[in-house]
Amino acid sequence: MGTRKLAEYIIDLVLFLTGVALVLAAQTIPPGSSIGIGGDFMPKVCSKLWVFLSVCLLLWEHSTPDDHVKGITAHVKSWFATLLALTLYVALLDPLGFILSSILYMFAQMCIFVPKEYRDKKHYLLFVVLSVIIPLGVDQLFEEVFSLILPAGIL
Repeated sequence: MGTRKLAEYIIDLVLFLTGVALVLAAQTIPPGSSIGIGGDFMPKVCSKLWVFLSVCLLLWEHSTPDDHVKGITAHVKSWFATLLALTLYVALLDPLGFILSSILYMFAQMCIFVPKEYRDKKHYLLFVVLSVIIPLGVDQLFEEVFSLILPAGIL
């Protein structure tokens, strides 16, 4: 087995085990509502979806051929930048609220992931538009459909 295949198996297994831990943790969340969907609904759905997708990744990895030639290509700077962005997102979620902190996080994450050749005015404009529209849509979805209020922060 090549190093790349082994690394992908390990990542998929870590994702699966993390998903199982999230499912178990989500089971301890009290519903918080006697009528309709409570605060435990989305964590339970998302954690089960996480497990399902990680199993799909494991099965897909098992069905793909092993590539002995290619090694592991790690982007350590991107990994640390993502870790920093996530840490800042969590730290800013309470004071700034879901919408503002999500806008900042999404823009930063898109800048981290997108290759340098796609970093121009046109793509930055797309990053800004997506970074604004998606958190606003998610906020509306949670308020209107799930009757859950996400952290408001300074708004």
